[in-house]
Amino acid sequence: MSGELNTGQGRCQGTARLLISPVRAVIELGASGDVLATTLKAVHHANRHGSTEDFIAVALPMMRMGRNCMLPGHEVELIGSERCLSAFLALDGLTSLMRRGMLKPAEIDEAFLEPGETGAAYVRDRACEKHTAGWLRRNKARAKRRGKPWQEKRAKLKANDLSVLALHYGESVLHVRQMIAEMSDAPLMVSTYGFSSPTAGGQAVLPVLPDAAREAHDAA
Repeated sequence: MSGELNTGQGRCQGTARLLISPVRAVIELGASGDVLATTLKAVHHANRHGSTEDFIAVALPMMRMGRNCMLPGHEVELIGSERCLSAFLALDGLTSLMRRGMLKPAEIDEAFLEPGETGAAYVRDRACEKHTAGWLRRNKARAKRRGKPWQEKRAKLKANDLSVLALHYGESVLHVRQMIAEMSDAPLMVSTYGFSSPTAGGQAVLPVLPDAAREAHDAA
């Protein structure tokens, strides 16, 4: 891994998959959120320090709407190359989870990217991050640093979009939408967090079949 930290997007090879799943006891104790947080932080670390030609993409196949908000589910499916996923399993966060017996056995399998087949994109929605309490706080601090007036009357607080999943990275929050779509032969480009861009042509449709797609197929 290089000494410089990556920013922006990198390419996901999409040839291998790794399912990170907590054991039943962890779920029953309500600690699956710790597994999710540790896994997501480890992906960000791996992508920041790795090759921009070998990023890890994140999928949340059990993501669904709960009673009051979007829920991530208990499993995280990672898409990448065998090399980067092997290196990921050796990171401190993952080895700690495994040492504490919190994870089911994690094995790297082959992934098949077949254009025209159903997959899913996990897209960061930056629009949801505007005019939240955190955004207003950062906006005000930025204006102060630049010596510019802060137009408080125009900076109105808006309610959270409960149809979008909020993922926490320390004090930072990312909002992610799951989009069911057809896979293509376009390169899979994702951010250092492992999610794709909402811009046209920027949605990385991963070779995963989330619960939402299965349910839609069964209902048809």
